[in-house]
Amino acid sequence: MLGLAAVYLTAHLAFLAPSLEDIDSINFALGLRDYDVARHQPHPPGYPVYIALGKTARALLGGIAPGLPPARIDALALAIWSPIAGAAALIAAFSVFRAVSTLSMALAATALLGASPLFWITGARPMSDMPGLALALTAQALLLKGAAHRRALVAGALAAGVAAGVRVQTACLTLPLFLYAVLRQRRAGAVWIATRPVAALAAGGLAWAIPLVLLAGGLSPYLAALGSQAGEDFAWTGMLWTTPTPRRLLFAGWETFVLPWDSAPLATVVGAIALAGLIVAARRHRRAVLMLALAFAPYGLFHLVFQETGHVRYALPTLPAIAWLAACAATIAERVAPIVTGAIATAALWVAVPAGVAYGREVHPAFRAIAAMDERRGAHPDAPTFAHFSMLRPLEAASPDGIPPLGKIPQRNREWLGPVEYWRAGGRSVVWFLADPKRTDLANIDPQSRRDVSHYRWDVARHPVLSGTRPLAADWYRIAPPGWYLEEGWGLTPETGGLAQSMGTGVDRRPIKGYVRRRPGPMHLLVGGRHFSAAGDPPVVFTASLGGTPIETWTVEPGAGGASFLRFIDLPNGLPGGADDYVPLVITARAEPASHPTPQVAIRQFDIQPADTLIYGFGEGWHEAEYDNASGLLWRWTSGRSVLRLSPPRDVVLRIRGESPLKYFGEVPTVRVRAGDRIVGELHPSADFEWSVRLPADAIRTADGAIAIETDRIYLPGRAEGTADARELGLRLFDIAVDPVTP
Repeated sequence: MLGLAAVYLTAHLAFLAPSLEDIDSINFALGLRDYDVARHQPHPPGYPVYIALGKTARALLGGIAPGLPPARIDALALAIWSPIAGAAALIAAFSVFRAVSTLSMALAATALLGASPLFWITGARPMSDMPGLALALTAQALLLKGAAHRRALVAGALAAGVAAGVRVQTACLTLPLFLYAVLRQRRAGAVWIATRPVAALAAGGLAWAIPLVLLAGGLSPYLAALGSQAGEDFAWTGMLWTTPTPRRLLFAGWETFVLPWDSAPLATVVGAIALAGLIVAARRHRRAVLMLALAFAPYGLFHLVFQETGHVRYALPTLPAIAWLAACAATIAERVAPIVTGAIATAALWVAVPAGVAYGREVHPAFRAIAAMDERRGAHPDAPTFAHFSMLRPLEAASPDGIPPLGKIPQRNREWLGPVEYWRAGGRSVVWFLADPKRTDLANIDPQSRRDVSHYRWDVARHPVLSGTRPLAADWYRIAPPGWYLEEGWGLTPETGGLAQSMGTGVDRRPIKGYVRRRPGPMHLLVGGRHFSAAGDPPVVFTASLGGTPIETWTVEPGAGGASFLRFIDLPNGLPGGADDYVPLVITARAEPASHPTPQVAIRQFDIQPADTLIYGFGEGWHEAEYDNASGLLWRWTSGRSVLRLSPPRDVVLRIRGESPLKYFGEVPTVRVRAGDRIVGELHPSADFEWSVRLPADAIRTADGAIAIETDRIYLPGRAEGTADARELGLRLFDIAVDPVTP
């Protein structure tokens, strides 16, 4: 057993996290420097025992390697405890397994636990999960022994109290066994129970709780910080408690029992064997089933109901029970049982080890982006810097003296307004923006000015065992003074559209404003949107104005399921110079007649460029863009025929990336790209696809600037899924771009 623990420890020391990564690890690192729970350094409940361990390691590393950057020292100071704790967890898990089963079963279950992909990679991360599990398993082992031996019960109670100072959720792993052991020791009398195990549990908890409250400034400030964190947690819909639906339960089960194995086939095999093990154990090892249910079922229930299961690392404490059940099932094979468990462990390591090696070799994208920014900061000392909120903590952690000078950051979910306020105040330098690629609010800034960008990605982000890590990637934009930028109320993406609707800032509530840079020469403007009301509701009259002068008025009639519109507006005189660099652009909407309240409408598309610059928009046949907040995935469905309209006609390349149609259809569709009557491309996609089609200017000119994407297979979600969704869906596309052909 000690050999397994030693192998685990040795295998991980060379592949410790090379940087901080998840927002929680960054909060821990900031807590090492200045412990302040109210400022989420670290986040509530405070993790005082884990922070104390990190401070100890940080002091030692500072003496051994003083030249390392502070963020690197912090990452090592936190991560070093994970392989140590992983080895200790294996020893403790073996003790738990041995208390309820044979030596061979305990060894097999411990080996499976150590090889499981989530357990493996958690042993390298700068997080509290593994130290918390190690202490909880140690407490469990002592409490199981404590049912018969009083000293072990007292020691287990003390360990349980201390474990909650690493991760408070460990109480779900330790308190049920504590109550069981106390019940078994009831003959010792109430006085002994109160003054020994109960007192030890309290002492273990108070040892960290009292300093925690004192450092927080008192009980009231601490409870306020804790309440704020709880409010944020329950504001999300990623937990079953707030979204008690069959769909959420299905996802919770997938995220808890499949993703921790980093491979669906491996998870399927292990899950099937574990279920068989449950049947075997119910017949042959009933006491063991009861003990393991007390040890792990309460946490499993708490995890499924009250935690965001998308953070896969939270499922770590469920793995010991699954490993033991799989080992139990293997006993059916009798003499060849070690071969069976060895094969499963080997398969698990085959999945786990490459992910662990890759993790240990690649600095997180946010910190690589910040390092690149630091290298160029000397040449651009005055570049105003902005960031999404998810990037502010990495910026703070990467700087030895705290967060570097930043431009004014608006409240969360409105970060694009930082550069907007800078430009409105007359700023004209190139803006640096450290962006979370999951966010889409930068669509409110001229895309032509966002072409100077460096993308930083994390190769290991594709591994399910790291699901829930925030952030997963970073983009560093260098934004020159843009041709245009928009304030609030526009809905160019599902994110910004949802924000406008929730805050009541959309065009159906009030005029929406943007700013267009003055430029000589002809220009053209694109504006598109949607009337969401059904037939019978009033039409809506839109007016676009530049510099207070109306340039176009148009009316949109309602339609069944909503009516979309797309307009191109020519500005033959451009925007001549004036006192200000930018001219305000305002769009208003009102019902017709004006005595009626304005129904729900939104502006979904906008662009304005010199007349010789290509602009394009989504015309008839396209469905509303959709967005998954958790993954950052953005997509748009076509119908049977969906039209892109562009101006001016020129040679272009249409690039699309889509999902396999066979997820929805039984036959491979025929997909065509057409300009007028001319078919310029044909595809028969049977898997996820990327497709580029070149279209000549003459074909586009003949088609009056229209490019049609057609498919002969249609998916009807309402009929197939028994819902009220009446859409006709063709292709699910993740990327759609029309680019001019460069000579």
